[in-house]
Amino acid sequence: MDNVTIGLALAAGILSFISPCVLPLVPAYIGYMGGRLTHDISRQGDSSAGGLAFRLRLLLHGIAFVLGFTAVFVLIGLLTTALSSLAGAYVSVFTEILGRVGGLVIIFFGFQFMGVMPRLFSWLRKKNQLRLLDNVLFSIGVALAASLALYWCVLENAVVALPLIAALLALMFVKGAFSEPQVFWQSRLDRLESLLYSDTRAEIGAQDRGGLFGSAFMGMVFSAGWTPCIGPLLGTILTVAATTGASTGDIAQGMLLLAAYSIGLGIPFVITALLLNSAQGLLRRLGRHMRKIELFSGSLLVLIGILVASGQLQSLSRAFSRGEFADFTFRVEECGVGFLNGEMRFSHLGACLRGQLAPVALNQSAGGLFSADSPVQEFLFQADAGRRIDVELRGINAPPPDMELRLFGPGDFMIMQASTGEALERDGKIYPIIGQKIDEAGFHRVELRGPAAAASGRYRIKIRDAEPLETASSQPPAESAFSAINSLTDIAADLSPATGLELGQRAPNFTLRTLEGMNLALADMADRVVLLNFWGTWCGPCRREMPEFEKVYGEWRDRGFEILAIAFNDSEAAMAAFRAEYGLSFPLALDGSGAVNEAYNIQTRPSSYLLAADNIVLARHFGVMSESQLEMLLTEALTAG
Repeated sequence: MDNVTIGLALAAGILSFISPCVLPLVPAYIGYMGGRLTHDISRQGDSSAGGLAFRLRLLLHGIAFVLGFTAVFVLIGLLTTALSSLAGAYVSVFTEILGRVGGLVIIFFGFQFMGVMPRLFSWLRKKNQLRLLDNVLFSIGVALAASLALYWCVLENAVVALPLIAALLALMFVKGAFSEPQVFWQSRLDRLESLLYSDTRAEIGAQDRGGLFGSAFMGMVFSAGWTPCIGPLLGTILTVAATTGASTGDIAQGMLLLAAYSIGLGIPFVITALLLNSAQGLLRRLGRHMRKIELFSGSLLVLIGILVASGQLQSLSRAFSRGEFADFTFRVEECGVGFLNGEMRFSHLGACLRGQLAPVALNQSAGGLFSADSPVQEFLFQADAGRRIDVELRGINAPPPDMELRLFGPGDFMIMQASTGEALERDGKIYPIIGQKIDEAGFHRVELRGPAAAASGRYRIKIRDAEPLETASSQPPAESAFSAINSLTDIAADLSPATGLELGQRAPNFTLRTLEGMNLALADMADRVVLLNFWGTWCGPCRREMPEFEKVYGEWRDRGFEILAIAFNDSEAAMAAFRAEYGLSFPLALDGSGAVNEAYNIQTRPSSYLLAADNIVLARHFGVMSESQLEMLLTEALTAG
């Protein structure tokens, strides 16, 4: 997915709506929009003045919600990728503060939709309660409560909270909260009621803007409490926004793609608003039960506000962004975008979503897993008539089990059948099909079927253009490939690769202190294949790849593989909590000065370098690296051939 268009980004966003990571947002959104609908109908009573204006207003609130989380999503995407070295460390702080503030606001809206706030305002305006408002102790009590709320909202940071509290108290003093408290609080009540009820009129006009801003703010709050599932296309978009930090045009293109993805994700939310609007008639017919409906919808919103303010909604979203849930998200994007790109037919989508069929391009590798639970796996590819293909298999960590292989043509008729047990084997690779001619252009399918009792095992498959297995690489090189060596300097240069970041060069050495308190130098790992991963606890895409790194690390470390994850703009406490949350066993180190990040020219997180023995650069990867991508690189680096 190297060439991501705005249309593909929009489509991927729509597909992401059904990903597990979005699940926590849906009831929160329905709770807010449903509460608003119930509240508005209750305010209008049996009046039919709403009509088209009423429906349009609800639609506009849905759009405002989408624009709110689009703005924050694009901003966070920019900060955690293209500008990560400048602002990345503050993203998690920003989102946590927004979550706490927004959670309190959602709770307030919940009480408003329940009818608690109108009754409170009415009670405070009664003649015998005006003495309460006129008491300076009331102002002092509100000021104390507001100060404590401010302190909590800024994460109990006194340095930030004290100036805000001082500004609040100064404003209250200037406005007369302590000298003329009754006048001050009556004017505040008038203003608050004006804002709350400005968007419940029958007309849509300038007065409705306050309510729309409220819905946009709700979208911002929910986006701050959402950890997206990073699928292959979203990972590519984040990479586009990040890999060219010096290019304003490319950053703008990345932001445009992020906006398109987010708007695509928002389209189902807008449709949901329209579906809620269709329930308007039912709610009006249930008018005598409206009070109970208000209490239920408001209570639901209060519960959601508590989840957001306490960080539980964010934790739930993160839980859905890992493991099997994340794998399903990958399949949703791969299958959906593959269908839109013409890489598969509609009839293939079911098997693709179940993980039984994967589209693969000619001459590119794909990963597979055999187990007793999934003994059959299929790979779909397109080929032109007259082409000849080879099918190459390679086991990961162990030879692949005996498998039966079938090749099907466009009409789903079987072209040939083969067995790995009888296939040609060379350099650790198995070739069940060699030089098979394609007679009819279109979709072809390779089916691999293993024995039901086969142990679990991973493998790589490549369907490639047929070529002789004895390649030119086995022949003596041409004379022009040799260069004369006329000095000891040339000999030394030939024996010792230059230090640098290009492929084939030796990576710059450094020494960092790990979380365990050990000084670890890159040169100390020269006898192993090393993955240097540059990341941060605040980096959303890093959360996607770290669990997969841990899984691969467990499978490959006994074969000479090591991972060193280097954080920047971070703290050891946050890193330790991150390691405990994800169960990481490979070394973590903090680049406090940023010197290592600068030496490796890191502009975005995550970024990775794969180093061979003697710290020779084998590969560079900017953006999210999946388990299959890393295993493919390790297969090349650590297996024969």
